[in-house]
Amino acid sequence: MKKIIFYLLFIPAFVGMVVSCSEAKTDAKKLEGKWKVVEVKGKKILEEGLPQMDFNMAENKLHGNGGCNIFNTTVELDPNDISAITIRPAAATMMACPNMETEDAVFKAMGDVKGVKAGQNENEMLLVDSDGNVLLVLSKE
Repeated sequence: MKKIIFYLLFIPAFVGMVVSCSEAKTDAKKLEGKWKVVEVKGKKILEEGLPQMDFNMAENKLHGNGGCNIFNTTVELDPNDISAITIRPAAATMMACPNMETEDAVFKAMGDVKGVKAGQNENEMLLVDSDGNVLLVLSKE
Protein backbone atom coordinates (compact mmCIF):
# COMPACT_ATOMS: atom_id res chain seq x y z
CA MET A 1 0.00 0.00 0.00
CA LYS A 2 2.83 2.38 0.84
CA LYS A 3 4.42 1.71 -2.55
CA ILE A 4 1.19 2.57 -4.34
CA ILE A 5 0.90 5.86 -2.48
CA PHE A 6 4.57 6.60 -3.17
CA TYR A 7 4.14 6.03 -6.91
CA LEU A 8 0.90 8.02 -7.03
CA LEU A 9 2.77 10.97 -5.54
CA PHE A 10 6.11 10.43 -7.27
CA ILE A 11 4.93 10.10 -10.89
CA PRO A 12 3.05 13.45 -11.09
CA ALA A 13 5.95 15.21 -9.33
CA PHE A 14 8.45 13.70 -11.78
CA VAL A 15 6.34 14.64 -14.82
CA GLY A 16 5.94 18.18 -13.49
CA MET A 17 9.67 18.49 -12.97
CA VAL A 18 10.45 17.29 -16.50
CA VAL A 19 7.93 19.68 -18.07
CA SER A 20 9.06 22.66 -16.02
CA CYS A 21 12.75 22.00 -16.72
CA SER A 22 12.15 21.91 -20.44
CA GLU A 23 10.74 25.43 -20.31
CA ALA A 24 12.95 26.92 -17.60
CA LYS A 25 14.07 30.51 -17.84
CA THR A 26 17.57 30.84 -19.19
CA ASP A 27 20.15 33.56 -19.77
CA ALA A 28 19.27 35.60 -22.86
CA LYS A 29 22.98 35.83 -23.66
CA LYS A 30 22.85 32.14 -24.61
CA LEU A 31 21.17 33.32 -27.81
CA GLU A 32 24.61 34.30 -29.13
CA GLY A 33 25.12 32.96 -32.66
CA LYS A 34 23.02 31.77 -35.57
CA TRP A 35 19.58 30.18 -35.14
CA LYS A 36 16.92 28.87 -37.52
CA VAL A 37 13.32 29.82 -36.77
CA VAL A 38 11.54 26.46 -36.93
CA GLU A 39 8.19 27.39 -35.39
CA VAL A 40 6.09 30.54 -35.08
CA LYS A 41 3.26 30.64 -32.51
CA GLY A 42 2.86 26.87 -32.55
CA LYS A 43 3.01 26.51 -36.33
CA LYS A 44 6.01 24.59 -37.67
CA ILE A 45 7.79 26.11 -40.65
CA LEU A 46 8.15 23.37 -43.24
CA GLU A 47 9.32 25.48 -46.17
CA GLU A 48 12.76 25.71 -47.71
CA GLY A 49 14.84 28.71 -46.69
CA LEU A 50 13.86 28.88 -43.06
CA PRO A 51 13.90 32.28 -41.42
CA GLN A 52 17.07 32.79 -39.42
CA MET A 53 18.38 35.00 -36.65
CA ASP A 54 21.98 35.87 -35.83
CA PHE A 55 22.40 37.35 -32.35
CA ASN A 56 25.48 39.37 -31.42
CA MET A 57 24.88 39.68 -27.67
CA ALA A 58 28.12 41.58 -26.99
CA GLU A 59 26.77 44.45 -29.11
CA ASN A 60 23.04 43.80 -28.48
CA LYS A 61 22.43 43.40 -32.21
CA LEU A 62 20.27 41.02 -34.18
CA HIS A 63 20.19 40.47 -37.92
CA GLY A 64 18.80 37.75 -40.08
CA ASN A 65 16.30 36.77 -42.72
CA GLY A 66 12.55 36.62 -42.15
CA GLY A 67 12.13 34.06 -44.91
CA CYS A 68 12.34 36.59 -47.74
CA ASN A 69 13.75 39.89 -46.50
CA ILE A 70 16.94 40.65 -44.61
CA PHE A 71 16.49 42.55 -41.34
CA ASN A 72 18.65 44.37 -38.77
CA THR A 73 17.69 45.49 -35.30
CA THR A 74 18.86 45.73 -31.71
CA VAL A 75 17.90 43.84 -28.58
CA GLU A 76 17.50 45.17 -25.08
CA LEU A 77 18.42 43.12 -22.02
CA ASP A 78 17.23 43.66 -18.45
CA PRO A 79 20.07 43.69 -15.89
CA ASN A 80 17.58 42.56 -13.20
CA ASP A 81 16.26 39.53 -15.13
CA ILE A 82 18.76 37.49 -17.15
CA SER A 83 16.00 35.86 -19.20
CA ALA A 84 14.36 39.15 -20.26
CA ILE A 85 14.91 40.38 -23.79
CA THR A 86 13.10 42.86 -26.02
CA ILE A 87 13.60 42.92 -29.78
CA ARG A 88 13.32 46.45 -31.16
CA PRO A 89 11.45 47.12 -34.44
CA ALA A 90 13.58 45.95 -37.36
CA ALA A 91 14.72 47.70 -40.49
CA ALA A 92 14.18 45.30 -43.38
CA THR A 93 14.53 45.11 -47.12
CA MET A 94 11.22 45.25 -48.96
CA MET A 95 11.31 42.48 -51.54
CA ALA A 96 8.05 40.80 -52.46
CA CYS A 97 8.06 37.02 -52.32
CA PRO A 98 5.41 34.44 -53.25
CA ASN A 99 4.62 33.57 -49.62
CA MET A 100 4.84 36.45 -47.18
CA GLU A 101 2.69 34.82 -44.45
CA THR A 102 5.63 33.21 -42.66
CA GLU A 103 7.74 36.35 -42.71
CA ASP A 104 4.84 38.51 -41.52
CA ALA A 105 4.25 36.09 -38.62
CA VAL A 106 7.97 36.09 -37.71
CA PHE A 107 8.21 39.90 -37.68
CA LYS A 108 4.97 40.21 -35.66
CA ALA A 109 6.19 37.64 -33.12
CA MET A 110 9.57 39.38 -32.81
CA GLY A 111 7.78 42.52 -31.66
CA ASP A 112 6.06 40.63 -28.84
CA VAL A 113 9.18 38.88 -27.45
CA LYS A 114 9.86 39.61 -23.77
CA GLY A 115 11.91 36.61 -22.61
CA VAL A 116 13.87 33.46 -23.30
CA LYS A 117 13.27 29.91 -22.09
CA ALA A 118 15.37 26.81 -22.57
CA GLY A 119 14.14 24.38 -25.19
CA GLN A 120 14.12 20.59 -25.09
CA ASN A 121 17.89 20.43 -25.57
CA GLU A 122 20.92 22.72 -25.77
CA ASN A 123 20.30 23.41 -29.48
CA GLU A 124 16.81 24.81 -28.94
CA MET A 125 15.66 28.12 -27.43
CA LEU A 126 12.16 29.52 -26.98
CA LEU A 127 11.36 33.21 -27.35
CA VAL A 128 8.28 34.00 -25.26
CA ASP A 129 5.86 36.86 -24.61
CA SER A 130 5.28 38.55 -21.24
CA ASP A 131 2.93 35.72 -20.17
CA GLY A 132 5.45 33.00 -21.05
CA ASN A 133 3.64 31.88 -24.21
CA VAL A 134 6.02 30.54 -26.84
CA LEU A 135 6.23 32.83 -29.86
CA LEU A 136 9.29 31.51 -31.70
CA VAL A 137 11.16 28.22 -31.46
CA LEU A 138 14.81 28.57 -32.49
CA SER A 139 17.14 25.75 -33.49
CA LYS A 140 20.92 26.23 -33.39
CA GLU A 141 22.55 26.21 -36.83
